[in-house]
Amino acid sequence: MRQCIPLSGVNQSKLLFLFSLVWALFLAFPSLILAHSGESEAFLEDAAALQPAEVSADEQGVRALEIRTALASKSVLKEALNATGEVQADETQAFSVTSTVGGVVRSVLAKQGDIVRRGQTLAVVYSMEVAGSLTQLLNDRARLDAEIAKVRSQYEGDIKLQTKQVQLTKFAFEREDSLLQEGISARKSYQEAKNAFDSAVVRLETLNQRLAQDVALLEKQRSVIIETAKGQLSIMGIDEAAVNEALRTGKVTSDLAIKAPVSGCVIKRDISLGERIDPSRTVYSIVNLSPIWVMVDIYQEQIPQVKEGQAVILETPSKERIAGRISSVGSVVDATTKTMHVRIVAENKQGVLRPGMFVTAQIVLGEGVGAQSVLAVPEAAIVYYKDRPYLYAHHAQEGHFEPLAVKLGSKAAGQVEILSGLHEGEQVVVSGASQLLAQSILKPDAGQKHQGEKHEAHKQHEELETAAVNPRAEIVIGFALGFLFAVIALVASLVFKRMQSKA
Repeated sequence: MRQCIPLSGVNQSKLLFLFSLVWALFLAFPSLILAHSGESEAFLEDAAALQPAEVSADEQGVRALEIRTALASKSVLKEALNATGEVQADETQAFSVTSTVGGVVRSVLAKQGDIVRRGQTLAVVYSMEVAGSLTQLLNDRARLDAEIAKVRSQYEGDIKLQTKQVQLTKFAFEREDSLLQEGISARKSYQEAKNAFDSAVVRLETLNQRLAQDVALLEKQRSVIIETAKGQLSIMGIDEAAVNEALRTGKVTSDLAIKAPVSGCVIKRDISLGERIDPSRTVYSIVNLSPIWVMVDIYQEQIPQVKEGQAVILETPSKERIAGRISSVGSVVDATTKTMHVRIVAENKQGVLRPGMFVTAQIVLGEGVGAQSVLAVPEAAIVYYKDRPYLYAHHAQEGHFEPLAVKLGSKAAGQVEILSGLHEGEQVVVSGASQLLAQSILKPDAGQKHQGEKHEAHKQHEELETAAVNPRAEIVIGFALGFLFAVIALVASLVFKRMQSKA
């Protein structure tokens, strides 16, 4: 018969105490799970706060921010040769500005570095030569006007006398005609009266024609003098409007405006207020900034890759990008630097490139990076927030721009490969992404309305969770209950042991 060996009181106490600890951990375990779940949700919310906010913008706002969008598509990235260069003025587009007459500088309106338009006034010169030419024109016109008035006066006196003579001869002719009809007068008297009347009429018409011819001749002479003077004054730099104003008012001006012959940048100014200048002196130098040259240096081992006509993408220090093409490749390698000059011509209608500016150039080569097409966007579409790359997707129907965290791949010729975070066919911002990022930072609530619509269920969940017990309080309560249960079990085991010892 098997004999059961009873456990001692100590062993029973230890077992009960271990069981109580296990039970305490069991009670605290759900709390740990809940606490971890809450921390995970908080972590996700903190991660969401690390990315820029969405931005809402209407059509007017899109135009104001100069935002351009395009569909994300696949393309073959082309290799590019990177180089640095300096912007230089096109030597064929440089112009010297001089004063056409001598005089004293009254005002200076343009300085070195200014961007000027064709016909813009650069300075004003006080010139007695201009005043003298205008005065001579007004005097010549006044002289001819006086001659025209004199001729009119002379002819008008003769015409007035001749008109009276016509009236008298007409009266005599009409009287002789009446007498002839009555048979009183002879036909000879009638004929003499008729001839006298006709002669008077002819002479009056002759006087009127001579008056018109003489006046027309003088007026033509006056017109020729005015047009000749306008041509001379135009050569001096006085435009037709100023001449017409002087002819209309009779007032002479002595100011001569020095105007820009072309649009461009003032690269030199040699004129000061109050000094005397003459036509032989260059007072301004202007260079047309469109087109403009960019001179870059390439190393001797890169020479076979560079050819005339290759496309080039120029980038300024402010990250503005301009397209250009290689216009010429040098033929001499510098003995010291072992580099060769390459000239790039770029249209610069907005005046972004300035002479003396340093830029980076990406010379696009003919071969693609591999044969496989990749999803790529312009580098200008990528912005960085907290050291992570993002681009903005445009949701036109909702009227907002959503930031997408992307993973970048290869870069070539101003394009960057998108490895993840973007799908082909999505509408993305290719110009103006930096403005959107600034809006996200300066106005983080710009997309709050859309986010509220998109995450309404999440907000309801948060409201329900607000009334829940704090996970840390649950941990404390669980451990307290477990420890209390362990103490009660230990006390019960000791009492049970004493009862057995008394028995």
